[in-house]
Amino acid sequence: MQAAQDIRAAGLEPVAFADLPAWGASEAEALMRGVTRHLAPSVRNRPHEAPWLAALAERIADAPPGDPQAFVEAHFTPLRIAAPGFLTAYYEPVIQASRKPTGAFRTPLYRRPDDLVRTAPRPDLPGDSTFARRLPDGTLAPYPDRVAIMAGALDGRGLELAYVADPVDAFFAQVQGSARLRFADGETVRIGYHGKTGHPYTAIGRVLIDWGVLPEGGASMRTIRAALAADPALVPKVLSQNRSYVFFRERASMGEDLGPIAAAGLPLVPWRSLAVDRAHIALGTPVLVETVVPGRGPFAAVTIAEDTGSAIVGPARGDLFIGTGEAAGAIAGEMKAAARLTLFRPNFAS
Repeated sequence: MQAAQDIRAAGLEPVAFADLPAWGASEAEALMRGVTRHLAPSVRNRPHEAPWLAALAERIADAPPGDPQAFVEAHFTPLRIAAPGFLTAYYEPVIQASRKPTGAFRTPLYRRPDDLVRTAPRPDLPGDSTFARRLPDGTLAPYPDRVAIMAGALDGRGLELAYVADPVDAFFAQVQGSARLRFADGETVRIGYHGKTGHPYTAIGRVLIDWGVLPEGGASMRTIRAALAADPALVPKVLSQNRSYVFFRERASMGEDLGPIAAAGLPLVPWRSLAVDRAHIALGTPVLVETVVPGRGPFAAVTIAEDTGSAIVGPARGDLFIGTGEAAGAIAGEMKAAARLTLFRPNFAS
């Protein structure tokens, strides 16, 4: 009785497997395949991973699940999040790039500066106050924001990882947190998030609506790109409204079919990896997502919490990884929908 009360107090409601849309053998297999990726000690011992993963690994070692559906139904309880859900989506862009500034390739993507450090939240730092600049005397100060960096605050430090032709491409790579860079010689390099300035994030779609460039409710990646392409003079003005700035590092490729390595230390799986608010959902947790995907209709599938993002805040907020390239971007750019999220919690979880 107390356990049931605790579950409801946490904003969760037990549901029967029979009441889950799309539930069956294939979704059970997807759940076990996804969770198993998190069972290696090098993954499950990372920060923010679900604390019950070690116990699950022991159970699987003692009794491997010959029937994934029977195993899941015997060892997990579906818990629906009572709060209304909201789902967006993200993807991995593919961007033409150059190792050196040449021709149109003049917009840099920067490596993380060595004076950018993580810090515990402090009232004297902007935004989420978790990043700061360590000065030569050891004290901390706010890091230069996007406006300062666009004006050359990092020039001459050798931090340029690559150059792209379109500053809007660079901006959306920062929003997505990753990209594949394609160079003229055919080489492709993956880059991933490696820190940020810590300044507040401002959605430029909202800026364009407030400025009357886009109609209320009309901001998507497609419409934002179209508006900026129609008026190039707007680009620096609009981008500068988002003071947050993201840094990258090269990441190993885990294959063409998988996405970039994310917060869980694992490559993202298209349509199966979910970015969540780690304050509410631990990484490695299976989450059934029910929503409507633009151009595709109703969607219900088991995903795994494997990533996070500064805009992903709240118990029922999710960001679904769609995949790599233009087709994935077309879906991700339009995805803003109500959703219902159901967690799968092991019966032995503490």
